[in-house]
Amino acid sequence: MSRVAIYARVSTKEQTTETQVTQLTAYCQARGWTDVAVFRDDGISGVRDNRPELDKLRERMLHGEFESVIVSKMDCLGRSLGMILRFWDEADAAGVRVIVIDQGIDTSTPAGRLQRNMLAALAEFERELILERTRAGIARARALGKKFGAPRKLSESVAREVRQRRAEGESLRMISQRMNIKLGGVRSVLRRDSPRARSSARIEAAPPGGPPAVGEAGAEPT
Repeated sequence: MSRVAIYARVSTKEQTTETQVTQLTAYCQARGWTDVAVFRDDGISGVRDNRPELDKLRERMLHGEFESVIVSKMDCLGRSLGMILRFWDEADAAGVRVIVIDQGIDTSTPAGRLQRNMLAALAEFERELILERTRAGIARARALGKKFGAPRKLSESVAREVRQRRAEGESLRMISQRMNIKLGGVRSVLRRDSPRARSSARIEAAPPGGPPAVGEAGAEPT
């Protein structure tokens, strides 16, 4: 059973993980760690949270196969603090320490835990800033009259006019502009009138196992 895992990643096919693997292997050898499993994602962006080799590492880590996971830089684990911290939380839950060579981070030490907590605080601060900017943007938009939330359902009278205009040959965009309703609303009305939609509505309305409605194929007149 391998007790140490090293993980290397590069973003493009033009790069290679060989340099990282050599560095990480030498780090392990210097400490007498010979039972080492190597995971490498070549040409995989750090923006992606799911990566083939990292996913394998995670699974084996959660099954208790490793005591330590070693990377050369934090951004090997992800391009955002959130992704890095999620991995560290998973490792912590599995009793695995994470070592980041270039930043001198070891989550099993007091200094490493302090650095981790500082990064977690920064990530929380970043989330709060984003939320604050989002709220301010919504408030400004509302002040300018922009509506939020689910679109209101068109009344039946409006829907009838949409159908009439369409029957008279007006384009969907023209109906939308002249009636001052969203193009999606026009499409929604006409979609409900399609043969498939009407058929689905009849099927849903029919009682389970009941006889077909009058006028449908196979119905017996009363």
